[in-house]
Amino acid sequence: MKLEVHERLALLELLPKTGDYAALKTLRRAREMIAFTPKEQKFYKIVPGVNAEGKPITNWNPNKAKEQIKDIPVDEFTTNIIRTELAKLEMEKKLTEQTMSLYEKFVVRLQ
Repeated sequence: MKLEVHERLALLELLPKTGDYAALKTLRRAREMIAFTPKEQKFYKIVPGVNAEGKPITNWNPNKAKEQIKDIPVDEFTTNIIRTELAKLEMEKKLTEQTMSLYEKFVVRLQ
């Protein structure tokens, strides 16, 4: 699945942090594939920050982000978890601009 910087960041937040042993092992591997390598962090100029409300945010160079979109293999188990989490956000009307493109990729296109 081809994912942009903002989608990878959103996925890292979206993936559940609790579950059974097998699920957590699979999700750990997914996080490792989605996460940014030190080389990518430098290339995209990714730095943590804080917004006006004091909430943590991540900043990056959007021009650099357009230059490279990473193709990340996402297994069926992880895809189903992502679809479930996105469907919950949709039902609760809590989709954001950051998760909207993920919803289109994982829910709309895969139906």
